[in-house]
Amino acid sequence: MSLVAAIGGAFALRQLSLHLITHLDSWGGVAAISFLPGDTRELDALVQLAKADPAVQDRLNKTDGRILVQATDGKPSVVHVMIDAGMMWAQAKNLPLAEKGIKLVFLQRKDQYLDKGPFEAGVRWQPAFIVEVEGQRVSRLIDLNQVSFPGNPLMPIF
Repeated sequence: MSLVAAIGGAFALRQLSLHLITHLDSWGGVAAISFLPGDTRELDALVQLAKADPAVQDRLNKTDGRILVQATDGKPSVVHVMIDAGMMWAQAKNLPLAEKGIKLVFLQRKDQYLDKGPFEAGVRWQPAFIVEVEGQRVSRLIDLNQVSFPGNPLMPIF
């Protein structure tokens, strides 16, 4: 009985966490979650800013349309996401990113649960590219080599 309660409690905490974190459900195939201060309006503005960039549009057009954007602040946050996705620490640390500033990690969905929402249990994501935002423009885009994720290639968002 206590195992059932623990599992139920874990799912309840997961839902509470999602409720407390700024996020956007899939809109046009792109969902987003923010680890920045701000509300959904600000997160949507960041995502739209990135999507308006021709290089980002080009990459999005080459995907199957199921994308998750993680908005973070600073290089250490991105390094953490890359390590969680299976990239080796040294490789993640050496990504050519500015130490400070807003970073958007674009992840591609890699599971077979097409009927599930972007934040449901069982859904898995893999980083595809990183966008740095400076002011009101994309200042850098870094494509990620998928062989850089030999560890856990399919990470859950929570």
